[in-house]
Amino acid sequence: MGFPLKIEKLQSLFWKIFLLAALPVPLFFLMGFIKPLGDGLPWLFLFGIMYILLLFFLFFYLRMVFSKENITAMAEISSMAEDIQAEKLASLETLTAGLAHEINNPIGIILGYCSLILEKFDPETQMYKDLKTIERQGQNCEQVIENLLNFTRPRGDSEDKVQLNSTIEKLLGVVGPGLKAQGILWECSLLPDLPPAPGNGQKWQQVLLNLINNAKTAMPSGGRLEIWTLKKDLGKRIELGFRDDGKGIPKEHLGRIFDPFFTTKKEGRGIGLGLSITYGIIINYGGTITCQSRTKDTPSQPKGTTFIISVPSA
Repeated sequence: MGFPLKIEKLQSLFWKIFLLAALPVPLFFLMGFIKPLGDGLPWLFLFGIMYILLLFFLFFYLRMVFSKENITAMAEISSMAEDIQAEKLASLETLTAGLAHEINNPIGIILGYCSLILEKFDPETQMYKDLKTIERQGQNCEQVIENLLNFTRPRGDSEDKVQLNSTIEKLLGVVGPGLKAQGILWECSLLPDLPPAPGNGQKWQQVLLNLINNAKTAMPSGGRLEIWTLKKDLGKRIELGFRDDGKGIPKEHLGRIFDPFFTTKKEGRGIGLGLSITYGIIINYGGTITCQSRTKDTPSQPKGTTFIISVPSA
């Protein structure tokens, strides 16, 4: 028969007993000095015994919490989470490959016939311009499929190098007016001597744009966005951070934000691939991405969302 107490109840019970046992310790210590020398020695003796007992008590508790079994269980849970995410990405790869095959064939036929018909019209006619519009939109569809394939089958570009600071500054120069128009103020704290990051600039722009767009969605009436870069582990790793003071992500959704096609946006505002693509790019570069978020349901803490990306320096 298993132990009837859950680990949370056991920890709560420990701290209650620990506090009850700890309260007399300072009293014994003070009494040892307030009393005359002869009368104070028993109090100091009691203080010493209680102090040693508390240390032993705390030692056995920490030994229980950080036992080999618990550490192994936590490692297994972490490994299972990574395996589940990998399976989701693998399923998305299979789905995308099938879609690419089924969609590219008719699009290729449409573009082929469009090219043939274009040869029959003068470039100055309205029909020619309309056909060019059809051709251009068909090429856009091909590009969307290619981007999805690049996401599910990342190219081996992790040996390339990118200066994140300049990439961030250039991107904010483009999206900055849109942020300002929405009432969003941004602040950048970019480390001057930041080492280069692995990957290519286009992929990193995609990562940055996805996170900025998420912040914009979370702050429809304006707010504050912080972006920073740091060196970690003596320059061996690079940290990229995003923090907004928007409405936050509900606790029940936090575990699914990197799932393909999961979105809380209104219909027509997104298909739920932004963070999945970001996750795939960062993992491909040997990095990690984590998210912490608080909503208005946690009034004791300021609401908002923080994304932390960590990648090895190139």
